[in-house]
Amino acid sequence: MRGWLLSAALLAAAAAIGLARPHPTPGPPMRDFEAYYAAGTVWDAGGDAYSQAIWRAERKLPGVRASRYEALPFVGPPALLPIFGAIAKLPFAAANVLWRALLVAAIAALALLTLRFARIRISPVSFIAIALAAIGFGPLTSALALGQLALPAMLFAALATISPAAGVLAWIQPNVGFAVTAQKRAWVGAAAFAAICAAVAGAPGVLHYIGVVHRHSLGERFSAIQITPASIAYGFGLAPAQANAAGAIVALAAICCWFLLMRAKSGAAARFCGTCALLPLAMPFFHEHDLIVLFVPAVIYAARCADRLWPLAASGALLAGTDWLGLAQRPGALLQTVLLVAALSCALIALRDRPQARMLIVPALGLALIAIAGALARAHPAPVWPDAMHALPQNLASLDLASAWSAQQQAAGLFAIQPVWALLRALSLAGCALTAAAAALSSKSPADSRSPSPAPA
Repeated sequence: MRGWLLSAALLAAAAAIGLARPHPTPGPPMRDFEAYYAAGTVWDAGGDAYSQAIWRAERKLPGVRASRYEALPFVGPPALLPIFGAIAKLPFAAANVLWRALLVAAIAALALLTLRFARIRISPVSFIAIALAAIGFGPLTSALALGQLALPAMLFAALATISPAAGVLAWIQPNVGFAVTAQKRAWVGAAAFAAICAAVAGAPGVLHYIGVVHRHSLGERFSAIQITPASIAYGFGLAPAQANAAGAIVALAAICCWFLLMRAKSGAAARFCGTCALLPLAMPFFHEHDLIVLFVPAVIYAARCADRLWPLAASGALLAGTDWLGLAQRPGALLQTVLLVAALSCALIALRDRPQARMLIVPALGLALIAIAGALARAHPAPVWPDAMHALPQNLASLDLASAWSAQQQAAGLFAIQPVWALLRALSLAGCALTAAAAALSSKSPADSRSPSPAPA
C-alpha cells in the first residue's frame, strides 16, 4: 500500500505544480527577498535599512512598479545586514538564484531532521515521502515562494535540539526563534544573538530596531495577513480593545499549556514539537509562512502516533498544512490547494509503520472541507498587496516606514472586517491546537517510549 500512496502523492504534487498552478502575481520573484536585497543595498551605501531609503533601492529592482509607492519594509535583525549586504553585491537575478538554492537546501535539511526526530530510517522511500510531505505543506511552500527567512530560522531552531549553538541563528526570524525556548539555556542563544546585533549596529542601533519592530507590529496587528487570535477576533467584528483582550486570553492559555507540556515531556524533540505547536497561539505577530513551525510536529505525530490518535494528529497536520487564507487571496488556486493537501495526506500515511486504507477517511473529509471553504472564499475574495491598493495618501514617503506600510495595507483593504477571512485563518490555528493536543496525548517521544513502534523497513 505504501507504493500506491507514494504514487498517488507524486501524481498529485506533479499536477499541482505543473497543471493546476494559478496565474502568477506581478512583481519580482520571491517577493520578500526584494526587501532583503534592498536592505543589503542600503547597508552597503551606509544608510538606514529600516527607513524610507529602502524604497529608493526597491524601486530600481526588476519587477517592482516604480511609478507608485509600494515600499516593502525590512524588519530583520541588524545581524543580517552584513550578510544581505554581501548578497546585494551580486546582480539581483543572480542573488535571487543563490537565495532560492539556499532555501531549497534548508528544506532538504529540515526534512531529514524531521525523519531523524521521528525515528524513521532514512531510505529512498522515506526520503521521497518526506519530500512530498514538504511540497504539500502550505506554509513551507509559501515560505519558499516568498523567499522567507522563516525557512532557515526554522532549520536552525530544529538543529538546536541537537546542538544548542544552532539556537543562536534561530533568532534571525524572532517569532520563529521562540521555538527554541523549550531547550535548556535557550536564553544564552538569545543573548548571544543580541550581542551580535549590538556588534553590527551598536546599542543605539539595537534600540532603534526594537522600536521599528514595535511600531510595525502595532501597524499590522489587525491586518488580514496576520494569523493571530487578536487579528482573527477583529475580523469577526470585535472592537480593537476586545480583540486584543481575546488575543491575550488565548496567548495566556497557550503559555499555561506550554508549561504543563514542558513538565510532562522530557525528550528534546518532544519538547520542541510541543513548543512549535503552541507558538502561533501565543505570538502577537504571525504570518502564513511562519506556520512552517508546524511542519516538524505535524509530520512526526501524524507518522508516529498510535492508531487511536491518528484522526487527531492527521486533522491537525492537514489544517495547519493548508493555506486557508490563500483560498480567498487566490481563488484560482483551489484545485492546486486540493492537490497539494492530497499529496501531503498520502505522504503522511506512507510514513507510518503500517499504513491502512481506513486512514484515508480523515484526508477525504479534509479535502471536502477545503472544497467548501474554497467555494465560500470565492464569494468573498481577499485583496493582495500591492495589486489591490487604491489611491494612497500623498505624504507616505515622508512618514516612518511602519506607518507607511500600515497605510498601504489600509489602502489595499486588508483591515476590512470580514468574518469569512477570519474563519479561514481560524482553521489554521485550529490545526495548531489539534497538533498540540496530539503532542500532549502521545508518549514522551518516540525515542523514550517503552514500546516504540518499529521503524519501517
